[in-house]
Amino acid sequence: MKKTAARNLSLFLALILTAAAGPLSAAMALDKIIVYLDDTPNARDDIVVTNPDAENLYLQTEIYRVDNPGTPEEKRVRVVDPREFKLLVSPSKAVIGPGEQKRFRLMSLERNLDTEKVYRVTFKPVVGDIKTDRTALKILVAYQALVFVQPQDGQFQLQLVREGDRWQLRNSGNVNVEIASAQHCEGEGRCSDISLTGRVYAGTSLPLEADLQGGYLSLLARSAGNTEKLRIPVAE
Repeated sequence: MKKTAARNLSLFLALILTAAAGPLSAAMALDKIIVYLDDTPNARDDIVVTNPDAENLYLQTEIYRVDNPGTPEEKRVRVVDPREFKLLVSPSKAVIGPGEQKRFRLMSLERNLDTEKVYRVTFKPVVGDIKTDRTALKILVAYQALVFVQPQDGQFQLQLVREGDRWQLRNSGNVNVEIASAQHCEGEGRCSDISLTGRVYAGTSLPLEADLQGGYLSLLARSAGNTEKLRIPVAE
């Protein structure tokens, strides 16, 4: 149900029969896979794509809106109707030469948000012209960037709540936060690691496996590119 940092990078493989002298791969590298924007006019950021191969990289982009992120009802909806575009990517497609780079600009049209909006942008290679007289498999590897468009005054707000016989770490704020590590501390200097990592979207919770009694949680949290250490009391 919950998304982890490892799932911020989405890879999928397509095996395509092509004319080639041996197994080929359409490779690329992105300089970032998580982007934070806000709801101010002209909010933008760039993703730089590098082609390390000896052949041209034919690349196209796709935009997906993520509805109900971090819940069982999460749904990724591809945005194709121009009237629904609230996140723009320019250019939408490109040819990147061997060893070259291309800058893709992401611009948000979202305004006056109450809660952050979540998008995923796919950078997908497509088959170009290959000159050869033998057949093989070509592997196309696509990458997805995770894009958050947040209110200007957006904040996460974490608290421990008891639901039945289990603790939940709940985010009652309006932007997401990623838990990088966690400890349960019975007192100063008396801490032990617990299994609690992952991204907590606004209005969602992260379950704790440990049965905590008193003390506090010491969390290393990341949000909007910032890292901070938090202390959250555990009720008796």
